[in-house]
Amino acid sequence: MKPTELRIFAFALLVVLGASEALLAHNVLYTEGEIVQGLYWIMVSLNVPLILMAMWKPKWGLWGGMILAALLLPWQTAENRKWAQIHEEVIEIIRFVETTQETAGEYPDSLAGYDFQQPWVAKHIAYTVEEEGYYLSYFMDDDSISYWYESTDGFGYYPD
Repeated sequence: MKPTELRIFAFALLVVLGASEALLAHNVLYTEGEIVQGLYWIMVSLNVPLILMAMWKPKWGLWGGMILAALLLPWQTAENRKWAQIHEEVIEIIRFVETTQETAGEYPDSLAGYDFQQPWVAKHIAYTVEEEGYYLSYFMDDDSISYWYESTDGFGYYPD
């Protein structure tokens, strides 16, 4: 590959990787919290000097961009998938609880009758029956970033 072609390729690839990382940055708030999102944005901003470096030293810029992408993209993609799986399970639990209430006339005391689609999600979810309904709380990796569903108020979220 000629030096000019290598520079164009490096520039284009680094822009695509940087844009992909930036698109995932929004969800870092919901999967890891505000502090980690700030650190993630700092890491994403490293793409700018790498793109500039690729204009003079394309191989160095490419290696740096690939290493940065290898650190950020798989990690946050996996966290987004985990977040989606937990949320899908929560929707199914809500269906189970509401169906039980419709057929039995009351909310179940526990989730013992619910068959988890993803068994690992069970440790991320807590369920309690309240006077006027029920409360379902759940979290990702750390319970300082919590989500909940109240039958009377709907969904809620509290970042770290």
